[in-house]
Amino acid sequence: MIRSALGCAVLFVALAVLVTTGATARPDRFLSELGTAAAGAHPGLTRVAQVVEAVTQPVWVYLAGLLGVVTVWRRGRRRAAVAALVAGAVASVTSPALKAAFDRGRPAVDLGYTTAGGGSFPSGHALASATVVLLFVLVLVPARWRSRAIVLGSLELGVVAVDRVWVGAHWPSDVLAGFLLAGLIVLLAARSASEADGDPAGAASGPGPEARG
Repeated sequence: MIRSALGCAVLFVALAVLVTTGATARPDRFLSELGTAAAGAHPGLTRVAQVVEAVTQPVWVYLAGLLGVVTVWRRGRRRAAVAALVAGAVASVTSPALKAAFDRGRPAVDLGYTTAGGGSFPSGHALASATVVLLFVLVLVPARWRSRAIVLGSLELGVVAVDRVWVGAHWPSDVLAGFLLAGLIVLLAARSASEADGDPAGAASGPGPEARG
């Protein structure tokens, strides 16, 4: 997990440098224009995208994650619950801090498809969703449910990624940055949880004693 976390960190830093130097401007603009053009051509889907934007606000996503934390805490997996709680807290404060530091403008808020404001890099929606999804997959859910969590989580992340570009709230590189940052944070949390459980191979995702008995 440490190697994977390091990989996420390196990729995030590299992406941040590319964004800062303007190297991603052309592909970002191209994909953003495709998204907002589709939004204008399909108003019904755009209304759906606006609903997705509302229900995947970071505050609601983190609350859903908190329910998972409370559940595993009550089942006796308290070190895993603490690791997940810390990861969510770190993600929630990292996003606004980085947005303020990079101060990147959003692509198409003037079109009126989104209510997003403030900085654009990284995407707070993407960071929150990826953090909670990865926490469920790697830390919170029992191993027997992991495949279902992966499928549902992948669908949710795909919808959020498209939604952020569709309504003009974020550049594609903002979304990718949010996913990479979430990977870094959660992989470190998962390593911490597995070490605390005494099983570096992945005990963090297994059921607690009472769930097994």
